Amino acid sequence: MGRGQKVFLIGLVLLAALIGILVWRNRQPPMLPENENHAGITSGERCLVCHGPEDELTRGRNHPLGFDCARCHGTR
Repeated sequence: MGRGQKVFLIGLVLLAALIGILVWRNRQPPMLPENENHAGITSGERCLVCHGPEDELTRGRNHPLGFDCARCHGTR
């Protein structure tokens, strides 16, 4: 294998690793669970009953602000 082929192969491996990292970091928000607690959720205010700032199941500290929960966390 020549030097040019080795450089091309290394570049290809690095490109594949970069694409893999970008795909892994660009995860989508989880969908609303299919259970009785989440059935019929239509407003963010209802979500904050359990996921408000003072509740046990509060949103994570890196979670974006906003109350349109269904926009990102759609139903199945």
